[in-house]
Amino acid sequence: MRKFTCHPDAKISGQTITAYLDNLQSFESRKVFEQYGIDDVDTSKWYRLQPLLNVLHELSVQPNATQNIVAIGMQIAISGVDPNAPEVPLPVVLEHWNDHMYANIQGAEVGTITAEKLGEKSYRITHRTVWPDNLVYGLAYGFARGRLPQGTHFTVWYENPDERLDQGDGDKTVICVKWD
Repeated sequence: MRKFTCHPDAKISGQTITAYLDNLQSFESRKVFEQYGIDDVDTSKWYRLQPLLNVLHELSVQPNATQNIVAIGMQIAISGVDPNAPEVPLPVVLEHWNDHMYANIQGAEVGTITAEKLGEKSYRITHRTVWPDNLVYGLAYGFARGRLPQGTHFTVWYENPDERLDQGDGDKTVICVKWD
């Protein structure tokens, strides 16, 4: 398992951190956030990113790691939607994912996320970031679930599970999203 690290100047918005705290699995993950002093967050402030990455590393080596980190990613995808903003279709969200990521980060680079359109309803997402693979997977799943019409069947999967950043076997992780 790789250690998640970033430049010491990297910061993340407090608004984004709230999604990390308030997710479907928070009954399991909240205590780890509290251990690292990430529990009373001001949504208008910016926070150093490295403590959050330390929490994600700790969560990634615990039981239920996949479920807990995917749940955080899904919540980020849901919480990042302004209820007053017009509905943005899934392809637009995927194609501008990197821009959205950097709207919530300041002070340093944290990597890249690129989206390649494979077909009308199919994308390949390549991430080379400081984030855990399962967090990015949860984001992809959350984007699809929240941006596709209700009842649309969709699938999210790792293109090559054996060549992922988190397992130390690759220089990138590729996640595919396809819907009917």
